[in-house]
Amino acid sequence: EVVAVLARQLSLEESVVHRIFSAGIDYAQRAAKRRRLELQPGEATAGRNTPGIDKPPSVASVSVGVGAVAESRQFNFSNDVTLEQLRAELAEFAVERDWDQFHAPRNLALAMVGEVGELCECFQWKGEVLEGLPGWTDKERTHLSQEIADVLLYLVRLSHKCQVDLPQAALDKL
Repeated sequence: EVVAVLARQLSLEESVVHRIFSAGIDYAQRAAKRRRLELQPGEATAGRNTPGIDKPPSVASVSVGVGAVAESRQFNFSNDVTLEQLRAELAEFAVERDWDQFHAPRNLALAMVGEVGELCECFQWKGEVLEGLPGWTDKERTHLSQEIADVLLYLVRLSHKCQVDLPQAALDKL
């Protein structure tokens, strides 16, 4: 009934509205599954950081002046998600929305350039930004993590469509 009402209000076919609803539900279910997988038995949800956003490392000592060095703990990515898992989920995501038809390599590369521009806007007018982003608000950190993720997702999708083994290509480049 809701689908029929929305279809009439939006002047769309019911099948289109139903497909949009289904895609949203599927996305929500996958997100819930990822959250469950991230939460290992015995872990409490209270005090957890937002996934993909790390606070700056704790600083043991800071020197001020020329050649100043901040000692901090080493940053590491999580081991919970592989590039292959991202590739597979992106492929499924595109098929569910009938976007695969638009994901030609050129289109993906151009879309990625747009996302790189949005990423650069996060740093615009900030002057020199130090490692760990001291002084950045949680909102700025969240926005930055979203833009970095957008670039990564387009890069993974582009690699898939070009049939480039991205992790191997990166290791070969090093």
